[in-house]
Amino acid sequence: MKRWLLLAVCLLLPLPVSASLEGLTFNTEEYPPFNFLDRQGEIDGTATRLLRAALEQAGLSVTFRLLPWARAYTEARMRDNHCVYSTTRTEEREPHFTWIGPLVTNEWAAFALADSPLEADSLDDLSSLRVGSFREDAVGQFVAQRGMTVVVASTERENIGRLRAGLIDAWVTGRQTARLLAADAGIELRELFGFHRADLYLACHPSVSDSVVTRLQTALDRLLDDDRLEAFRRDALETWERSP
Repeated sequence: MKRWLLLAVCLLLPLPVSASLEGLTFNTEEYPPFNFLDRQGEIDGTATRLLRAALEQAGLSVTFRLLPWARAYTEARMRDNHCVYSTTRTEEREPHFTWIGPLVTNEWAAFALADSPLEADSLDDLSSLRVGSFREDAVGQFVAQRGMTVVVASTERENIGRLRAGLIDAWVTGRQTARLLAADAGIELRELFGFHRADLYLACHPSVSDSVVTRLQTALDRLLDDDRLEAFRRDALETWERSP
């Protein structure tokens, strides 16, 4: 509960002065373990740590902001010098951004409450059911394109409450994210099946200069070649588990 209140307060804060058109801003959302707020209200996570390390190597300074996903995504698409992560690279999104990465890999799965009688082995088995996702999410869009009825929330965390209230029958999301958010909420889930893997990227407005993109991509590649991602993953998970 404390973690959720901290997130809500941070989302209500005014935009930082440094997030101007002349500066570079990285938007993100609560989507552990890739991006989340720690107990000090700082943005953390596997992808965040990787980006911060790459920025340091590249000699770049940016403003990080945590927002609801739809807003984070829309600002990066519409505003100069804004980027958003951790973003699934899809055919529909491809022409709107300059892509830097990949940062991490997300495994998609469908979940129900642990005591739900629902049995399903594929997306086809969910065709007559209410499936939860959230606004502008690539997982929900992928499922909707295959004919499922997707009930859209404003944030990923809301889907836990919707499952518990019986407003949705199943929830489609990242495997790690579902488990971490459910444990944080004290809810026991049951994975029905996995159905896709997708790399996640930093997606930048085309106004971000080519020199910045090249420097950051080079730094990222070097970090991944050094096998730093596993250390970032381990440390980010420990931070999440220590947070209230």
